[in-house]
Amino acid sequence: MMTFLRTLGDYLHRRSFWLRLGAAVLAFVVITHVLVLTLHDMETYPGVDLRAKVVGARLILRGMNPYYDYRQEVLPDHLRMLQADTYSPVLLLIYAPLCELDWKVQRAVYFLIDWSALLLCYVILSRAFPKHASRTALWIGFVLLFVADFGFRFHLERGQYYVEVALLTSLVAIALFRRSGSWPGALPLALLVLVRPTFVICFACVLFLRQFRHATKAIVLCGLLFAASLPIVGLKDWKNYVATVRANQSEMLADAYAQGSQPATSSSKVLEGVDFSRSLSGPGYLADRTLIGVARGSVSPVLAGLVHRVAPSARSLQRMNALCLLLALCFDLAVMYFLSRGQRPNLISIAFVFLAPLNVEIFAPQHFGYCDVMICVPLLLVMAVYLEKANLGGWSFYVTILLIGAGIPWLAFHFDKHVPLVSFSKYVAILAVLNGACLKEGWQRRQWLRKCGPELTIEMDRKVPSLEHPRTESCDVDCGRRESWCCWAVREQ
Repeated sequence: MMTFLRTLGDYLHRRSFWLRLGAAVLAFVVITHVLVLTLHDMETYPGVDLRAKVVGARLILRGMNPYYDYRQEVLPDHLRMLQADTYSPVLLLIYAPLCELDWKVQRAVYFLIDWSALLLCYVILSRAFPKHASRTALWIGFVLLFVADFGFRFHLERGQYYVEVALLTSLVAIALFRRSGSWPGALPLALLVLVRPTFVICFACVLFLRQFRHATKAIVLCGLLFAASLPIVGLKDWKNYVATVRANQSEMLADAYAQGSQPATSSSKVLEGVDFSRSLSGPGYLADRTLIGVARGSVSPVLAGLVHRVAPSARSLQRMNALCLLLALCFDLAVMYFLSRGQRPNLISIAFVFLAPLNVEIFAPQHFGYCDVMICVPLLLVMAVYLEKANLGGWSFYVTILLIGAGIPWLAFHFDKHVPLVSFSKYVAILAVLNGACLKEGWQRRQWLRKCGPELTIEMDRKVPSLEHPRTESCDVDCGRRESWCCWAVREQ
């Protein structure tokens, strides 16, 4: 089997022109189809989540509280919320240019920005990808896993911002890959933390990668941007934001053990001449990917029953969620510690910088299917490393990701059965595979240090220009890997 896959890889490499041509045709067909669908969604559905951010920006610019209780206060139509605003104040300020535009113009501008951001993610990350057949395979995986995925369509229909988060993470990844310690290179990480505060753990991960200048400048820029936003936002809005997130989590916990259905609100959903009651139906991607969401039964009644057995009350579920959050943080820091040892950081180490906050968000109040696009960057980085290796592990990893990411959910939507469970399983499976790849890389580095010695670290950092294009000579030291960088350092000495 291994010989067959290596032969297949060599064949694809020799036929790279036809492979690239086929990938281009496939990408054109898929992207055109998804573009037509999303254009229809843009014209048909109003985008309820986009309104929450635009109205929040209007309230901030008017000196009002963007986190008011929409069920208690009734404001004019252009300032009225339809749901709790749980977005950071800096994110709301970013939507300020859309405040005074007509709603159809807002949707059109947002549509162009979202599509551009998704395609820019691949263009930016392709600078770190291997060339020829591997890059083509990554392009195919990118199109099938993210462009053709229902989560991206759902993201566009609702008007969410997670594609822009993926764009920021790709910019940070390239800056880390190039070991850029410049101020412009640190700006995306600072913006990322202010827009999505759960990514604050990335600061610690970058420090583990020994890129101290990058981390220090990012922290300084984050503080400066936070201070610059205070004349407009104010500390009060930041406190209201934290209080709203906590209140939202309390509501989710109470809802997990509520008996009977919640009473429907009687407020009108026709605002500024737009009917916001219309939305795209996507039961699988409305499934909450968090522990609290599983307890609420949004994925499966069976899983909800299992959680209720372990945590029979809302208070016990809150304690279990906090304990699991602490364990996830410890796991992230431990893996990052092992990945930082022995060698300069490679793409897998950089991928885990953005995988760490996603592990933590499993224990956040909410995490729906349109958030799945955030896993785009770590997945493509890990796939780039595995596809570069001409062995069974690389190709089997790629095929497994394609089957989990594209084939199974499409079958579930086609037969319309168990959609929430399948879409939830897809995300958890991809997250588990990526964590396993990073854990494996960290363990191998630990073994290299044991056999070759920690004194090689300084020599490798001085001589190795890139970890993504290893030499393939035979190894003089038995480290268990033919392409080990530590062995190359021994030969050079």
